[in-house]
Amino acid sequence: MATSQSLSSYPPSALAIFDLDDTLLDGDCTHLWLEWIIECGWVADGESLLEQMRAHDAQYHAGTLDMTEHLRFTLAPLIGRSRREVREQVEAFVEARVRPRLMQEGVARLQEHSRKGHATLVISASMHHLVAPIAAVVGADGTLATLPEFDADDRFTGEPTGIQTYQRGKLDAFAQWLDAHDTGFAEGWETWGYSDSYNDLPLLEFVDHPHATQPDERLRKTADARGWPILRWR
Repeated sequence: MATSQSLSSYPPSALAIFDLDDTLLDGDCTHLWLEWIIECGWVADGESLLEQMRAHDAQYHAGTLDMTEHLRFTLAPLIGRSRREVREQVEAFVEARVRPRLMQEGVARLQEHSRKGHATLVISASMHHLVAPIAAVVGADGTLATLPEFDADDRFTGEPTGIQTYQRGKLDAFAQWLDAHDTGFAEGWETWGYSDSYNDLPLLEFVDHPHATQPDERLRKTADARGWPILRWR
């Protein structure tokens, strides 16, 4: 299941859902991570890797990205590496490269929801081993992101597993999370949503209070047409 952390201490009353890349983080955590592991010497041809990542970025913004292919591409440098080894590098990466790029107004909005007693979730199309530590840093209560597969020796296989938290997959993962937490959502949580991407339109249409944050052009036009607030935290 593409989830972490428990919300058992929160009553089923309100929930705020945040995208990560270009919503709370100024940039894309996967792209930043690939740059990091190139510097670590984990990639033989770093320029080719980044060139392909740039192509995937363009496909993502166009809504044409093959997510399975993309996830396999981003996981390939980790094949055979232990969960512990990768976790240690991710922790260093988050401190050195992610913290300085967090958009403080976005983090403040998430923490404001927490102070009001709202549960907070970060749901991202990026991989769980990157998203979960960042969500913890910003103070989110839970994380939904695509999980990597591990072999019997707890090493990365290079395959994603479970629900891919992309486009409507975010709603599928959220529905699974609701079932697992027995939250009583059907009885009426009030919900907020924040995202920069048109790919998250299904999620923004689902929540009671959608917000476009640093929106791409398609989402900006949609938000304008529907009267959704547009927030610029960058």
